[in-house]
Amino acid sequence: MLATLMSLMLLTVLLWIGFKLTGALLLAFVWLFIKLPLSILIGGLGLLCCCTILLIPVGWMLMKSGMRILIS
Repeated sequence: MLATLMSLMLLTVLLWIGFKLTGALLLAFVWLFIKLPLSILIGGLGLLCCCTILLIPVGWMLMKSGMRILIS
């Protein structure tokens, strides 16, 4: 009976560690392959808009939103 409880406890701990590692890897992949390219694209578009005098406010807004995507 004690061996069964100990093996169930060990199995629970191993599954919990696997769940935490899987979540961390998924978060890293989402940041690397979705958030980073999107923020670089939006920041580049904002920099492009800052080249014209009329679109400077739009460029600043796009660069701020690109940084906000990258940080959050």
